[in-house]
Amino acid sequence: MLSAVLTLAASLGVSAPGAPAPASDSLRLPAARHALAAPSSVGMSATRLIRAEDAIYEELQRGAFPGAALAVGRRGEIVLEEGFGNTGRGWDSSPVDPDHTVFDLASLTKVVGTTTAVMVLVEDGKLGLDDRVSSYLPEFTGNGKEFVTIRHLLTHTAGLRAGIDVPSGLSRAEALRYVLRAPLATYPGGRMEYSDVSAVVLYAAAERAAGEPLYHLLDRRVYGPLGMTSTSYVFGTEGCARCAGTSRALGDAFRGRVHDPIARRMGGIAGNAGLFSTGHDLARFAAMLANGGELDGTRIFRASTIRQFSMRQPGAGTRALGWDTPPPGGGGAAGTRISTIAFGHTGYTGTSLWIDPERGTWVVLLTNRTYDTDQNNRMQTLRRTVHDRVAEATSH
Repeated sequence: MLSAVLTLAASLGVSAPGAPAPASDSLRLPAARHALAAPSSVGMSATRLIRAEDAIYEELQRGAFPGAALAVGRRGEIVLEEGFGNTGRGWDSSPVDPDHTVFDLASLTKVVGTTTAVMVLVEDGKLGLDDRVSSYLPEFTGNGKEFVTIRHLLTHTAGLRAGIDVPSGLSRAEALRYVLRAPLATYPGGRMEYSDVSAVVLYAAAERAAGEPLYHLLDRRVYGPLGMTSTSYVFGTEGCARCAGTSRALGDAFRGRVHDPIARRMGGIAGNAGLFSTGHDLARFAAMLANGGELDGTRIFRASTIRQFSMRQPGAGTRALGWDTPPPGGGGAAGTRISTIAFGHTGYTGTSLWIDPERGTWVVLLTNRTYDTDQNNRMQTLRRTVHDRVAEATSH
């Protein structure tokens, strides 16, 4: 891991003093058991929260995924953390523990990693939302790319294509150059198209603005202060004993190794995917956001920054800055009971994180739904059901 970290830093033209140790089982231990708040103490019904758990059990029994972790809370309090099923279906699988089991977050990386780093840099005055990307990445030019801004990348309106097939055999630096050379599909600001390519470019631009590896910035400014001890971009190429597998066919090759093909070609550290975490770590993260940027006396963000990034942007459909918002009519992942000012995101492997500022509630749901097949299309229904039942369990 350390050699990969140093190679990545060199490829982006930044130094890596004090690079973090690899998040392997031998070097990074799970957090100790912790006390949960009583649901009634924050105006939530324990009986009704069981109905949210029931929805996950039903999908587990149907065979939708081997395992899942659920965390629920209100503002800065965690009231529920539960594990369901196992990390895989083989003899070496283990029961899911929300403190201990590490999930591939897939596109949750876009908000827990990339967008979060951008929020830090905006607060620090090192990055401007309407700055042109080429001012940080001079090589990102041509075909109208010189008009793309950081805001365009955050709202998926840069005109970049949805995905890209990065050739195998390239170094991390060569893979990044390949992505940066990709032409625009439409003019910047013309329409919203959800884009992994935009997230990769955003990560690279933010890293240039930071002047240090973003994983180092995130560890120092966000994950470390919040006690997110099991959140990392790389968990080792030899397989991670406490990682939930994401591909039954590939077995250990996808335990602790990112499932997303773009991030895999980028060395596992990319803007669109690559981050791993536990239910408890993301509970801490969500509680901080729902509590106005502060948790247990530690302030991570100003409340105004969270409001700014979670507001839907003009001409970008349901997209906020990095985050998504509920579509009309209760479609997508959000559900029908969540407030219109809610914000969240999902991940391809079966992950999601949604926050409802009106109620102060938040929900983290992690699964490895890609373990058996990529064709399971019931995750959105499950997410909606869980979010609706959490809302029903909450008094105003």
